[in-house]
Amino acid sequence: MNIECLTLGSMQVNCYVLCENGEAVVIDPGSECDKVMSYIEKSGCNLSKILLTHGHFDHIGAVKELAEKSGAEVYVHSGDAPMLEDNTKNLSYLTGEEIETFSADKFLDDVEKLTVGNSEIKVYYTPGHSKGSVSFLCGDNLFCGDLLFKGSIGRFDHGSLRIELTSLKFLMDNFSDDIKVFPGHGESTTIGEERRNNPYILNHVLD
Repeated sequence: MNIECLTLGSMQVNCYVLCENGEAVVIDPGSECDKVMSYIEKSGCNLSKILLTHGHFDHIGAVKELAEKSGAEVYVHSGDAPMLEDNTKNLSYLTGEEIETFSADKFLDDVEKLTVGNSEIKVYYTPGHSKGSVSFLCGDNLFCGDLLFKGSIGRFDHGSLRIELTSLKFLMDNFSDDIKVFPGHGESTTIGEERRNNPYILNHVLD
């Protein structure tokens, strides 16, 4: 499988494109639809699914256009589905540049299994940053949105710190050190690196 990270927009969101055997899945296309489409076309893959880790504006801004151009289905957890349809809930109204709203095609369930090519993508419900935040595991690659960053964690002022810490504990308890972590912003890391060095994990999850 090929994994490409496209860093998009003023918020520098990491959009991930997973390609295998002529099929592509996109995770969190936050903006710059043309850039995402250009990469997919050059890869020779057909986009089948748009997967959303959560519904904040910076992660969903290009979804409607990308879905219309590609015919791909949009997947989100039901807890964040209202955010796709309401610029107050997805917080784009705070920027002065509201996004074009849309609706999801399918809702994601905890431990649901999806596919890209011959590979399995497992869905984990990991709320806290938002009510409906999820993470996606494909092989030894974990795409966790804004739950966990290298050396930090996602903001929780629009979510719940208590619930977010519970989701972080789930990651630490259930994934091995060698699992690669691909966050919604910033550099990639590993579960082991965060278990050893992340102050939030050390002081609030593993203490």
